[in-house]
Amino acid sequence: MRFARRTVAALQRSQLSVQALTRLSSVVIFLLASWTDQPHLALVALQGTLLAIPYTLIEALVGRPLSAGLVPAGWDLERWARRAAVVTIVPVGAVAYLSALIALPDVTPWSRLAMIAPVLLQLPLEAAFWSTARTRSRQLANLVPQLTAAGTLVAGAALALTHQRLDVAAVPAQLLVLGWVWLRRGGAPDRTVRPPYLASVRVGSAYCLAAGVDLSYSVALPSVAGRIVGVDAIVVLRAMELAFGPFHVALSASTREDIVGGRASRFLTGTRVFTGVLLVAVSAAVLGSSWVRGVLADELTRVAVGVIALFCVYKAMLAVSTWLSVRHMIRAAPRRFLASAVGSRVVAFGGLAVSIAVVHQVSGLFLQLAVTEAAVVVWYVLRARGTPPQVEPERVTTLDPAASA
Repeated sequence: MRFARRTVAALQRSQLSVQALTRLSSVVIFLLASWTDQPHLALVALQGTLLAIPYTLIEALVGRPLSAGLVPAGWDLERWARRAAVVTIVPVGAVAYLSALIALPDVTPWSRLAMIAPVLLQLPLEAAFWSTARTRSRQLANLVPQLTAAGTLVAGAALALTHQRLDVAAVPAQLLVLGWVWLRRGGAPDRTVRPPYLASVRVGSAYCLAAGVDLSYSVALPSVAGRIVGVDAIVVLRAMELAFGPFHVALSASTREDIVGGRASRFLTGTRVFTGVLLVAVSAAVLGSSWVRGVLADELTRVAVGVIALFCVYKAMLAVSTWLSVRHMIRAAPRRFLASAVGSRVVAFGGLAVSIAVVHQVSGLFLQLAVTEAAVVVWYVLRARGTPPQVEPERVTTLDPAASA
């Protein structure tokens, strides 16, 4: 019994449980909508995509500056994180609404607003996670996304049973968790400066730009694949991404643990080892079983095993490049990391350009992905070796009336 309690406690403190619960709630809400809420299924699907924005944006604006040690010592971290979230609400809301308007022009304005409400509420929740992880404990910080995901599952089940719209399933849990965070708020006495709203986002602006560049490549990849190979390539890519879903959960957990730990994080961790185990397991499953490939997509059964092996190599290179990128971000100055991130995407986009010119089959596309990602690994190794020691930011030791305004 004691072993079981220790195991549960260790899982609760791990980012694996956070990522798994978050992914599970998204998948379950989509499935429930497909069974009981067909009129709002498209909105639920679009919402799942848009929820990546607050996750990525607040990690860049709050989590990464904290990890790199760029936040002045006198700043009230909770107020700073909240203000960074507040500044982003309007632009994120505009992007989300415009996306819904373009993708679903026949949907009513009220339905679009209802769909983007959870996206906007997720901004302060992500900010609360990062500030709590630094000012209190990782265990308490993990409760923010864990309780939100668990509450979303409960609300989703209730809405499905009563045949209500499911694109608002996360709202009750989000509001309850935000209320809980607000009741537990407080700041350390040595962190008294309230940073101006503009300064709150300026600290992480370089990381935000780097995240935007990464997102642009993620969007471009399936589009280019469909353009140069055909619709089947998009289906095969999507099927392989679904197969590697558990691997990506673990990979996200390992990188977020690095960012939460900052410069004290270790390279060899249990989560990182688990990520490698999942990589091998998924690769073995899709390579060794034609039945698994058929379950994922009929188009995948027509792809040679050797071609699929190239995609598995690409995922292995992606894991290494992701880990190197995060550790480089923690140790490098923001401008140097931004240059490194942009350079890595120049390499990646260069690979896509080569594909457009010479690739006409899925095999060529997967080979290009594997070779290009290996080049990105080499790029980050070289950039990390040439990284000079980072200068500590100027410390704020007195209360600045202008900053407190």
